[in-house]
Amino acid sequence: MSRIHRTGGLALAVGVVSALALTGCSGASTAASSDSADGAFTYALVTPGAAGDGGYIDSSIAGAKLAEEQLGVTGRVVEAESVSQQESVLRSTVATHPDIILAPGLDPDSLLAVAEENPDQLFGVPSDIFVDELPDNVQAYSINVNESSFLGGYVAGAMTTTKKVGAVLGGDNPGINQFFYGFKQGVLAACADCVVTPSYLNNEYSDPSVGQEAALALYQDGNDIVYAVAGLSGQGVFTAAEQEGKYAIGVDSNQDGDAPGTVITSVMKRVDMTTFNLIKSAMDGEFQSGFVAAGMADGVSGLSWDDESTVFADNGPADMVALLPDVQAKVAELSQQILDGQIEVCDALNDATSDQCAALGLSS
Repeated sequence: MSRIHRTGGLALAVGVVSALALTGCSGASTAASSDSADGAFTYALVTPGAAGDGGYIDSSIAGAKLAEEQLGVTGRVVEAESVSQQESVLRSTVATHPDIILAPGLDPDSLLAVAEENPDQLFGVPSDIFVDELPDNVQAYSINVNESSFLGGYVAGAMTTTKKVGAVLGGDNPGINQFFYGFKQGVLAACADCVVTPSYLNNEYSDPSVGQEAALALYQDGNDIVYAVAGLSGQGVFTAAEQEGKYAIGVDSNQDGDAPGTVITSVMKRVDMTTFNLIKSAMDGEFQSGFVAAGMADGVSGLSWDDESTVFADNGPADMVALLPDVQAKVAELSQQILDGQIEVCDALNDATSDQCAALGLSS
């Protein structure tokens, strides 16, 4: 099966967690059976690090907790602190017999090895696994973030005063570049003569000091707004922005409050919603193996402003806040144009050879 997957009849409302119609999936439907003493449905969420990243780990935990509240399921979070630990942590988790194991951001080789050895155990990947095929007991979401990144880039391009915008990126790979090139296209849509500079962290996603150092170099080189796409390392971007009196764009979850008045908006990747839906589909006996793609049209990607975040408006400097009404109105217009197919955004993950990507300098 190709990892390039398009949405097939998915429908989600922004801010509302509901079961996805999994018409975009392939593979046989698999019902779960609970081994818990009281018959309650159980989950285990295995994370590639500790809570507190302000990004997809925290978002996935939030989705699982919401499932507990709304669906009455029970479960636990298990941390795998390094890639070398992930396979053994997954094996020990399988031994506890949860109805579904959620595995956001884990090493794909480790996950697939354990899944293939345990065909009766359901596994759900709330956000992106870059492989070509999945076993029959694994369902994985691909959350397309290029379009919402375009909107975040437009915000940066419309609000920069130096015409130099940067991005601190955890690694140079198609998944991260899907964020970056969508962002770059958005910046240039607002400011054709702006310069957009990436700074890659060599796959270091868990060290804020590394992100801070990279961001400081960008700010001191004249970039006044920096997009932070680096997991926990991205928190260092916010520290650098506050230190230099500059600005940032957050990612994954609503990070506006992580540095009030500094983070203008956040590009949301709603792993909470996909986590919830994986649990619900397994609980309802509607789990289907394979890939499912979702994006802005499905409510799993967008800006924090979609959730009516006013943190920057309430805390930012007056001259920047004064720009917001016009920028927000334009973002709403552009969002609709994207949904209507009037604007095509570079998708470095699924269509890196497109004309849009080539125009941005992405070589295949």
